Amino acid sequence: MRRFSFFAAVGDSGASGRGDGPAPAGDPTRRETGFAGSGPGGQAAVDGEAVVGDRPLAGRVVVVTRAKHQGEHLVGRLKALGARAYHVPLICVSPLPLTDDLAAALKAARTADWLIFTSQNGVDAFFARYREAALPPLSPARPKRVAVGPKTAERLAAFGLPADVVAEEYTAEGVVEALAGRVAPGEHAVIVRGTLSRDVVAPALREYGLEVTSAVVYDNVRDEAGVRRLQALLRESVVDVVTLTSPSIAEAVAEAVAAAGRGPLWYASIGPVTTGRARALGLAPVIEARPFTEEGLVAALVEAVRFGEAPGRPLS
Repeated sequence: MRRFSFFAAVGDSGASGRGDGPAPAGDPTRRETGFAGSGPGGQAAVDGEAVVGDRPLAGRVVVVTRAKHQGEHLVGRLKALGARAYHVPLICVSPLPLTDDLAAALKAARTADWLIFTSQNGVDAFFARYREAALPPLSPARPKRVAVGPKTAERLAAFGLPADVVAEEYTAEGVVEALAGRVAPGEHAVIVRGTLSRDVVAPALREYGLEVTSAVVYDNVRDEAGVRRLQALLRESVVDVVTLTSPSIAEAVAEAVAAAGRGPLWYASIGPVTTGRARALGLAPVIEARPFTEEGLVAALVEAVRFGEAPGRPLS
């Protein structure tokens, strides 16, 4: 079973952190390598917790770029595995104020057929604004609830409303695929999203014949102080890995790399959408998580180090 993917191009410079953009399909300069099984000591490297004892990331410098309220857990996991981990948030996430339009969208959720959450942040911001609007509690029976992945489903369950559908691929495209054959023309869906969320689900559902309401409940804003701090870290020392957990974070990292004049040796991406944006920005080489979760990201780094495709080491 593939645990992660590795993308690099011949001629990519690990020291500069710059690449040649996305290689076309079938391009012989593009490498995709998957690894599975166990490390040199026979211990399976399938998740972060399984390898704490031997500290496989010892000495690696990793910069975690997730928002302030999301990154500390990942930093803790990486430190437990031996990494020197820095938390440098590049995005600020904040709930949007309760406007008349948002109040109307929240009210529509009570009678909709489908309520779709495309992120954990969306779950928290939705219920914060829902309570502020003083609306009656949502029924466990309706609307049916859709989560982009298991972490988003966990957040829903924390509010007493388990997900009815969880996308197998943790992307907006995965949500569309999960709903194919389940939805029916004439049904009403409310999509909970942020200001920078990709507009993928709504057009697809409209093609299926659904009425769609967007509930934009939180804002993503670049943390300029974080971008400057990342620039300083890149200038001052060799950084092995910078994490990329969204296309907007990849854009902020690219700006910091350009300003610093050097990048990390590697980038670690949460999934294919972020990987595509990173490579389009010239950020390479990239380790990609499998599955597309924080746990998958940690596992990808551990396996990359164990199998020699590691930051700071020559490619085999």
